[in-house]
Formats: sequence, structure tokens, C-alpha cells
Amino acid sequence: MIVTYITNANDECNTRDSRPPKQGLSACGLIGHQLFFHQVVFCAALPDNTRMQVSSKVITGFKNVLLVDYLAARFPYFSAKKWAALVTNGRLTHNGQTATLATRVRQGDTIIYHMPDPEPPADWVVPIVYEDKWLLGVNKPAGLRVHSQGKFIAENLIYYLRYQHQPPFPDVNLVNRLDIHTSGVVVLAKDKQVLRQLSADFAAGQVTKTYLAVVHGQPAPPSGVIELPLARVPGTKTARQQVVGAGEGKTVVTHYQLLETLGADYALLQLHPQTGRTHQLRVHLAAIGHPIVGDGLYQLNDEDYLHWLRNGRSPQQMPLIQRQALHCAATQFTHPVSGHPCQLEASLADDMTQLIDKLSGN
Repeated sequence: MIVTYITNANDECNTRDSRPPKQGLSACGLIGHQLFFHQVVFCAALPDNTRMQVSSKVITGFKNVLLVDYLAARFPYFSAKKWAALVTNGRLTHNGQTATLATRVRQGDTIIYHMPDPEPPADWVVPIVYEDKWLLGVNKPAGLRVHSQGKFIAENLIYYLRYQHQPPFPDVNLVNRLDIHTSGVVVLAKDKQVLRQLSADFAAGQVTKTYLAVVHGQPAPPSGVIELPLARVPGTKTARQQVVGAGEGKTVVTHYQLLETLGADYALLQLHPQTGRTHQLRVHLAAIGHPIVGDGLYQLNDEDYLHWLRNGRSPQQMPLIQRQALHCAATQFTHPVSGHPCQLEASLADDMTQLIDKLSGN
């Protein structure tokens, strides 16, 4: 993948990700190998007049397929109709020639997407909850991606911290990640060695994470352990996971505690994931009959969920909260340099506080 930033005819900055395409799920959780904008490396903050063009090779398994069909299958963050409009407007080239709706592709062909407009800068408030020479902790708001994904180049936490926050943090890298619609603690490293060590601690389960979630229903017993293996749903167009039989998926463990009943139909839970699998908390709670309020992925089918990602959902479709009511409230770990215990805490987001008040009758 090559991303080119052009400010004028004599000023280009090229960055290349030379790693081979990844099989299966891409970083944004959609079927394909490697998306156009996966792990873009920025050479500098983008000036206002920057245009971008992104190059991608057609992957194995495609031969004499219509370009629009290929793009819609591989990059479903745009619908086939949207890709067709971009082709019609001359935004894509195929092997150096302007693509048309009749263009067909095969393995190894080069497709370049000429982005129509610079992406507007993200307007976010990201509170800093911890900082020292080696680490940074933030309270990520819901709706903000942690890194570049799909069509979003600048509207993400990493870009914001490196280029828009004052003062900037030019060397930070993610230690842990949260879903776009989950708020709370995100830990970042300023040093490569610290990044490797703390990432290994996360992977080894040596980090304690505490989440708060508003769920449908009120679990009985009020505290317990959910131990159900998970695997990706075959054929899904999203990162959807499902509970599977013993030996068929990865073993995952979630501890839950009822903190408060909210009226007759909802509850506030404290969650401690013992493992860290994709969508673990969301799938486990849905599996025991208590899905997280506002969780579109596990209360909608793939088509409706992708439509929601592209177009948003109306207040009528999402009457209680406009995202999943899940918040990472605290993360505890051993500091990789000092060896001291370290706890990062993030206050509950306003929309979840308002939801709890509303459901409890306050």
C-alpha cells in the first residue's frame, strides 16, 4: 500500500507499508486482506490544501471481476452505489487509466483512489488522565477511532495526539485499543521498548481492566463468571463473534458484578475481562441474555449494522443512547520502568451518566 500526500506539483511525501497483505479480517473488522488506509504512516501534519491518493493491488482470487463489485466486496465501508459514484466522477484509476463502470480487474492490477477532498480535522476533547516520561493515558470519547481505519485518515486518536493536541505527542503508539463506540482508558507508550514490554503484559493477561456497562435486564445471580469460547461468525461482513462449542474457539472469561438496578428493565454492571478477545464483553453479555444497551452489532444483522456505520441511526432507532453503553473505567498494571503499580482511571462519559439517570428515574 502506498499513500501519497500532494500539496503542489513539486511537493510530495510518499509513505509505504511494505508488509504483505494480511489474510482474513482487516484492522477495521471488515472482510478483505488489507484495506486502503490500514496503518497509514504520516510524514507530517497535513496542511489544509493537502490532497491524497492511495494505491492498492488487487489481491489473490479475483479475475475478470467488475471493479465496482471488487471494491464493494473488499472495502465495504463504502456501498457499491458509493463506489460506482466515485468511479463515475473519475476518482479511481486502473493500471494508470481512468476507471469506468465497465472496468474489470484481476490479481496484481493497481487501483488508485484519488480522494476528493481533504478530510476535515477532528474536533475532539480528549482528557489526559496520566502522563510521565514513558507513558500517556487518555479518556477516549465514544465515536473516536483509536487509529486510522477505512476511509478515516485524520479522524482518530493517534492522529489527534500526534498532530492536533497542544502540546503534541509525536511519538505515541497504542498499547491497548477500544472499539470506536466504547469510551474510557486508552494507554499509549512514548518509547518503543516500553511499548513492547507493556504490550506483552497486556497480551499475557497481567493487566486488570475494569469496565462499566448498562445492559438490558438484570442478571441473576448478581455476580458471576461467564466462560464461553468465541469464534468469528463464518461469512460475516463485520468482525461479529459468536459463542461456539468447547474446542471450537478461543477460551474467554468475563467476571461481572451487578452494581445497580436501573428501573425494572436495566442494570449497571462492573466487568472484568480475564482475557482480551475481540468484542468479548459484548458477546458474553448478549449470550447470557443481557446485551449492552445501544450495541448495534449484536442487536442487528450485518446489513443493517453496515448501513448504520455508513449513515448513522436516528434517535427513533436508538432512543436511549447513540452508541453502546460500555466504558473502560480503569486499567491497572505494573509500570514497565519504575516497577510500581499504576492505575489509570477515566470518568464516565456524559451520555452514559445521563442514560443511568434516565433509566433509574432521576
